Amino acid sequence: MYFKDFDKWNSVKKRIHKQERRVNIRAGEVRWVCCGVNIGSEIDGKGESFTRPMLVVHVIGSTLALVIPLSTRVKNVVGYVSFEFQQKHIALCVHQMRVISQKRILTRKGKISENRLEAVKTEIEKFFRFR
Repeated sequence: MYFKDFDKWNSVKKRIHKQERRVNIRAGEVRWVCCGVNIGSEIDGKGESFTRPMLVVHVIGSTLALVIPLSTRVKNVVGYVSFEFQQKHIALCVHQMRVISQKRILTRKGKISENRLEAVKTEIEKFFRFR
């Protein structure tokens, strides 16, 4: 059974918050991101640093980014978009898209093409049509 270690995450979060580092990111990059331990069904990070890969959809100024978490669990339900990255079949968890501080963003895992990024944005638009 998965145990949410909020206390351990809180220590990591405090360390990340204190860091004074600049990250040069671009839309379309897949990056490791410290996303922590979250409430309920909100997607969590894994491992000692509570990380998971995320797609950078949009860079907001010099401090924020709009990101979509990636998952190896591909589900045929609304909010999951089937996606291939580095010859692996994964899912974009569009329903878990969020704005994060760039302080959470770590190493680059790869990049997708402009065409694929535009296709992802189309899927985001489809998901957020409230009709």
